Amino acid sequence: MADIIAMFSRWAKSGLSTLLDGSSSSSVEPTRGNALDDFQRIMRMLPRIEAVLEDTEEREIQDRSVKLWLSELRCLAYDIDDVIDEYEYDVQTAQMEARAAEESYHHGKHKRGDDERYGQSEHVEGLNTLASSSYQVPAISDGMVEKLREIRERFDEIERDRKGLRLREDDGMRRTVSAQNYRLTSSLVDESNIIGRESEKEKIVKLLLSDLQVSNKIVVIPVVGMGGVGKTTLAQLIYNDPRIRQYFDLHIWIYVSEDFDLVKLTKEIYRSITKKLCEEHVGFDYLQDSIKKELMKFKRTFLVLDDMWNENQFIWESLKAPFHNAGIVNILLTTRNDKVADVMRTMNYFRLGFLCKDEGCRLFNQYALCGDENLMRIGKKIVNKCGGLPLAIKLLGSHLRFERDEEAWMSILESELWDLDPGKNEIFPALKLSYQRLPIHLKPCFRYCSIFLKKRIPDKNHLVWLWMAQGYIQQKRRGKTMEEIGREYFDELLGRSFFQARKFEDSFNMHDLIFDLAVFVSGNEFITMKLEGGNQNKCISNNVRHLAIYDQSAKIEVLKGTSVYPFLGRHVALRSIFCYDESIINNFQLLDSMRLRAVHIQALGWSTISSSIASLKHLRYLGCSHFRNDAISSLFNSLHIFRNVQVLNFLDCYPPIMLPTSIQNLINLRHLILPYGSIMPCGISKLTCLRTLKYVVVMECGGLGEIEDLDNLTGSFCIQLIANAYNFEDFKKANINRKKHIWRLRIDWHDMIDYFEGSFDVHISFKAMVTIEKQSFELEKMKLDALRPHNNLKELEINDYPGIRFPLWLGDPSYSKLQDITLQGCDEWDGSGSVLDRCLPYLRSISIIDCAKLKYIKIVQSSSLKRLLVKQCPEIRTLHGLCSLHTLEKLEIMKCYNLLISVEERLPSKLQLVWFEDCWNLTSLTGMQNLHSLEKLKLRRCLKLRLPLDEQLSTTPSVLEIVDCPGLEEWCQRYGFKSTIQELSKMEELTIRDTSHLIYYYGSKNLVSLKSLHILESDETKIGKGGLR
Repeated sequence: MADIIAMFSRWAKSGLSTLLDGSSSSSVEPTRGNALDDFQRIMRMLPRIEAVLEDTEEREIQDRSVKLWLSELRCLAYDIDDVIDEYEYDVQTAQMEARAAEESYHHGKHKRGDDERYGQSEHVEGLNTLASSSYQVPAISDGMVEKLREIRERFDEIERDRKGLRLREDDGMRRTVSAQNYRLTSSLVDESNIIGRESEKEKIVKLLLSDLQVSNKIVVIPVVGMGGVGKTTLAQLIYNDPRIRQYFDLHIWIYVSEDFDLVKLTKEIYRSITKKLCEEHVGFDYLQDSIKKELMKFKRTFLVLDDMWNENQFIWESLKAPFHNAGIVNILLTTRNDKVADVMRTMNYFRLGFLCKDEGCRLFNQYALCGDENLMRIGKKIVNKCGGLPLAIKLLGSHLRFERDEEAWMSILESELWDLDPGKNEIFPALKLSYQRLPIHLKPCFRYCSIFLKKRIPDKNHLVWLWMAQGYIQQKRRGKTMEEIGREYFDELLGRSFFQARKFEDSFNMHDLIFDLAVFVSGNEFITMKLEGGNQNKCISNNVRHLAIYDQSAKIEVLKGTSVYPFLGRHVALRSIFCYDESIINNFQLLDSMRLRAVHIQALGWSTISSSIASLKHLRYLGCSHFRNDAISSLFNSLHIFRNVQVLNFLDCYPPIMLPTSIQNLINLRHLILPYGSIMPCGISKLTCLRTLKYVVVMECGGLGEIEDLDNLTGSFCIQLIANAYNFEDFKKANINRKKHIWRLRIDWHDMIDYFEGSFDVHISFKAMVTIEKQSFELEKMKLDALRPHNNLKELEINDYPGIRFPLWLGDPSYSKLQDITLQGCDEWDGSGSVLDRCLPYLRSISIIDCAKLKYIKIVQSSSLKRLLVKQCPEIRTLHGLCSLHTLEKLEIMKCYNLLISVEERLPSKLQLVWFEDCWNLTSLTGMQNLHSLEKLKLRRCLKLRLPLDEQLSTTPSVLEIVDCPGLEEWCQRYGFKSTIQELSKMEELTIRDTSHLIYYYGSKNLVSLKSLHILESDETKIGKGGLR
């Protein structure tokens, strides 16, 4: 129901209702007047239907007649959304035609000189301009009149059925907390049954016993993870650890659950401290005062709050009020939700991951108690299916404990976990509770993920675009775009453990069981077909709204044997299609479903598809892959129809394409992704809603100036092959400094082949139009000057700039948000100009790479700089300002053959990484003894480097590399690594070359944490007594 509610919220905030209210049915013909009245009545229905469906989300409906009635109401709601959307399309069409006629009229007068005051026409702003429009409401078509009449009659029929069957909107039991308390927890645990979690336990125990604890201060450590991952078990292990029992005087365990009843929890805490029952009539103030007095009797208190769901800061502050001024108070809480942790935490939370495969197999064997090799091979596959989730592993292991039939084990492996006996299935309530506790606006977003394949969730942006296409994004706050709100939705689902972050930026995954939950709760509205593995086991009905067919070799004969085959002929209600076989689309005319909002198809040709797609007025998202050029051309003949489209994604098509000028009619287009090398469309300047534009090549028509009015371009911007451009005025016309939503800018004079360009939201390159015999330094400087970005910029990268000096805007203090500067391949720059010697308050990283003529650098960034990288600058001789970089944590200098660092330039004391490589003339480094935070020290091929014998390291780094530094041998032997045995035990990586006495001198037996040892070209290497262990 939540997706319907989201759609209605969108319409309630649109200008259409205001436009209709301003129209009078008396001014039009009777039939059309009645239709207009029907339309206004439908708009008034919206809040009522929304209220019913929203309330249903909070109830467990058991009565079948109520379910059927709600299903009919839901179908009607979809139809209402379609009719309203279609009429808004007609309104926009009428407005565009009126504006075009007006512009044509003024343009004609302007050419004749009749209207000297006529200036540039206004650009269409797209959606949400309806209420302010002065244009007349368009006539309602005969087809829409019939749809309105049918909707009115169906609504009246549904209302009569409700009264006749005596159905009420409050039928069905509201979900109560008691119904969700399928499990209570206590502090008791049988540690002999616990597999894994040793390292996690140790980290938290050490933290609880550390010197971070301060008297009269509450320390809160949250443990966050998805349901069933073992948060409670970990808390129990910590609670019962002998060190914890000994260190803390008072231990309290409270099971909270989703019902954060402040009075009830306060009574539980009182009972746990006093060991007395609390009378019902006792006041809240008395309870809190009594707890406060009792706590003052104890020096150290340890409280576990298990299964927290509260997101209310005020309620949390009330609960913990008695704990203030009560000595040392440590609170460990478990929760599934990052937001809960953020409300309560006083330090970074601890995210609990899944068990590794070995731990999973051991846990499964412990519960299955099976020694049969064949069965255990199946068991390993079952463990893999559980994805490291302990609750699932224990459940399936227990289920097979007394089962020795191989077919039964295979049945468990091949079936869904939801098919298990409900009375024995703890996974279902554990995970479903997370879904039920979702805010109503997030539920349709989560359900929509069921249309994809397991482990194939789209990246964050594409998923948000698809949610937008379905109308799931509710713009509640001014100043935030749909994309920003959609990313907040995604982050909230991530914070509630419905997604798992991967190593790559904006790359996420979904645990198999969470994906299965999405499939389960999506009901019959989502159908995903994988013919090679069979389609999903769902009852296919006429209510299906979203269809995905992922088998690229699906044949009609194969389809006839599936349950989806009868449905494919009656698909008029579809709102999404993901299909990877052209024959299926053509044979079943899937694109004739005129209600489609999202289409992603893969085919080599277009044939009948192009004629069908022209009628998709509701379309918001169109993605195409592996299309031939003639197919793309055929599609673009219909471009003017797609006025509602927000996303066009043709990245995987080939070859590059040229869009027609009719693209300017796509006034709501927000994201345009073309094949690499596609030509910048003429007329694109009118697409003022555009936020994403890639990958286009600038030609003669309009050039870079086409983006002049595209001030909504957002995110990261890459401009490449600037050396091919010769029209300086076009650079100025582009108005880059007005693009205030661009936070990252990369400017390349040449093509950087080794860089992953897909990470940019806007990607524009230049094609060589004329041969430029000689580059003008002044012209190149003027180009860069014209590309001055907005002051909101956070990251700047300039590659292969051929100028001698940089423009004045580079390093200007007005760029107060700038965090990262990279200058690479700027061969003519010698360091002159005020580039890095002006303080930028938030600058964190400076990278200077491959600048052949650079001779010196002066850096004034004392307040914020964390990283300085200088690489492949062979002529650089001095580095001014190093000693003033008080916040610097990483210093990396490589292949700067002539660099000298004066004695006055002491190394900043907060350095964690010091890396000098191929600095052949470097003779000294001062300040080594002050590096108290040093973690990594790498000195490679610094042939003349010598350190004074009084430069003793104050700590032993975990990673140490000294390679081909002959002048450091005496320092290494005498002072460099003279450490206590405890410090040596922390070293994890050691590389030695031509400093052979090091290991012998201090004894290898103390290197107990060593993971990597490299001894290179040392003829006299000796191992200390006791050898390596």
